[in-house]
Amino acid sequence: MSASQTPESVAARLREQFAPSYLTLTSIIQGVALSALVIRVESVGELLDLSGWLLVAATVLSLLLIWHEYLMQALAYVWMPTLLDSALPFAFLVAELFLTHFVYGNQRAWLLAAAVAYTVGLAANALVRTQTDRERRQNAGVVEAQRDYAPVRLALAIAAIAILLAAWAFYDLLGLSQVPVLVSAGALLIVLISIAGTIPYWQRVLAYARREQSAS
Repeated sequence: MSASQTPESVAARLREQFAPSYLTLTSIIQGVALSALVIRVESVGELLDLSGWLLVAATVLSLLLIWHEYLMQALAYVWMPTLLDSALPFAFLVAELFLTHFVYGNQRAWLLAAAVAYTVGLAANALVRTQTDRERRQNAGVVEAQRDYAPVRLALAIAAIAILLAAWAFYDLLGLSQVPVLVSAGALLIVLISIAGTIPYWQRVLAYARREQSAS
């Protein structure tokens, strides 16, 4: 047995245990959100029209998007956890619960909840960048592999927030309540574009990992 822990051993344990612990927490949170959505749909399923089902689809895909982002971030980067790392998944959960509740009865509120979820996503991305900078040596290769596409992802997120907030703020002025199917379809399209935007971004990480594996 070692006589005492060293700073290096503590740091190594924190880094090694972060990903499995974080993914366990995130999977539980996403399971809660998905369960809430199922319960909500069961309770109002007979009342849902096409616009409502489109919002259900957008919500399911949003849960998938958030989970995939956490999965890839936790596995691709190395960092030591902070309080913010624990807080952000719960912030996502709050936004997700509002998304699930407003799939029926208040399309405008759903748009606001979606904008909040994207804003939390921006905060999560900023935190990842801060954390990876602190562990620059371990993350340099992955960050460099993504560098050319990172601004595109940021632009997509900001555009999504702007569109969703504008739709929420000017919902009555623009008469969006008269075209709920069009609004829901637009919301679904925003989520689909966001998912599509993750593919080339994380493919760069996978390509980098394959190059490293081939080199070894």
